[in-house]
Amino acid sequence: MASLLSEWATNAHDLLTKRLRPGQIEFAMLVFQPLAYWLVAGFYDILDNLKLPYTERYKVVRRDPGRPNTITRRQVIIRVLLQQAIQIALNLVLFVVDKDMCAVGPAGPQPLAMRAARFVLGMYIMDTWQYWIHRWVHVNTFLYKHLHSVHHTLNIPYAYGALYNSILEGFLLDTLGGVVSLYGAGLDCETSTALFVFGYIKTVLDHCNYRGPINPLHGMFPNCAAYHDVHHDVRGIKMNFSQPFFTHWDWLLGTFMDPNGIHFTVEELKAQQDEKAKAQKAKKKQ
Repeated sequence: MASLLSEWATNAHDLLTKRLRPGQIEFAMLVFQPLAYWLVAGFYDILDNLKLPYTERYKVVRRDPGRPNTITRRQVIIRVLLQQAIQIALNLVLFVVDKDMCAVGPAGPQPLAMRAARFVLGMYIMDTWQYWIHRWVHVNTFLYKHLHSVHHTLNIPYAYGALYNSILEGFLLDTLGGVVSLYGAGLDCETSTALFVFGYIKTVLDHCNYRGPINPLHGMFPNCAAYHDVHHDVRGIKMNFSQPFFTHWDWLLGTFMDPNGIHFTVEELKAQQDEKAKAQKAKKKQ
């Protein structure tokens, strides 16, 4: 035990003095995920506040919006930052315990085709993990009340609320899900960083409540902002558990709910804007 602790202490010193520097992959694994999260979320928050007519017509808006959110944006920001701090801490532990996790083998970096295949495998593993954990915290009354109900105080999702969870659920769903995807798919650190950054961005986009072209990935994946928004509606709260990429588990296990018809279309939102503009012009003429 003493020798193991001594080895970890040596690894920690090496990590802090050599590997946690810009340009090192360990630095990228720690910094790029939260950086991507807040840059993308910040962009959509700006759009939400600007309320430009062009972008507003591409919002995902329910015909029946349901109850308003019951949590402040300040509380959301603090909880998300805390969860990201825990993820960074776990990454640091992994770097210390598994010193060679980011080492390049004697054969050199993995071929690009191998990395791409493992990237896709990592997406499926992440989806599988998140589907079952997500479903579990819904069907178990105790877990929903004490864990997952925190996330559903955001009845109307918005971008930087994507990772707003109870601390324990965030650890189980996202943090451990990343570890399982990393080792389950046999990812090197460069590929895992790319996958986790992409997963972060995808999760933000699924909560931003915009369609394409404002949300560029909305039409590329079946799991999109409209699909996930159904899950935040009381009518679909026990449906559409899949996240963040695909919907196959929902299809296979009977928890799929089609978002078509639940939201106003782009054409309907534009028509509402036109009617409002006409009413304002008529009021000015009076």
